Amino acid sequence: MTQPAQALLADLDTTLPQATESWRGMVLRRIVDLFLSSAGRYSQDQVALFDAVMCRLVNKAIDRALLTDLSNRLASVADAPRGFLGGLARHIDPAISGPVLAQSMALTDHDIIEVADQDRIDPSLLTKIAARPQLSAALTDVVLKRGNATIYRMIIDNPNARVSEAGFARVIMNLNGDKELASAIGARTDVPDELRVWLSATLNG
Repeated sequence: MTQPAQALLADLDTTLPQATESWRGMVLRRIVDLFLSSAGRYSQDQVALFDAVMCRLVNKAIDRALLTDLSNRLASVADAPRGFLGGLARHIDPAISGPVLAQSMALTDHDIIEVADQDRIDPSLLTKIAARPQLSAALTDVVLKRGNATIYRMIIDNPNARVSEAGFARVIMNLNGDKELASAIGARTDVPDELRVWLSATLNG
């Protein structure tokens, strides 16, 4: 990060402790507006500066409606600031975390897995994650571990969801006689051959 950028952040660190919540919210909205006005044309250093400023401005007292709005507006932006998005993804309010978990391609697998791999994960968030346009095998492993039959079907029906052998085994071992799900699994071309015998047991049972 350049020296002027570091100086700007140092000034912001000095100012923020005295700032009101309404001022923080107003400036955060304006910074996001500024970012979105030229999204896709910034350098990595410029995006990093936006990220650092946004992360400093946001805190637990920021208005829920504002964060929900920002989450919806940034969710589809490919080069949105990752640190700020990660904070939104980890927010306890599904209205705030949901849009970025469902859509953001700027989030890393690590960010999403950290959210999904919780003992008391909100089922609605797993549904949003399962509906993402692209899912790695590492991510589907976690979603399948935490999910239910509905989540299983969403993953299996998503042609862009990569499923590991362990993931397929988990779903197959929990078919419980569900022939529709078994058929959907069987229609995929990436199911290991050694697992197909178990599908046959359900389909022919």
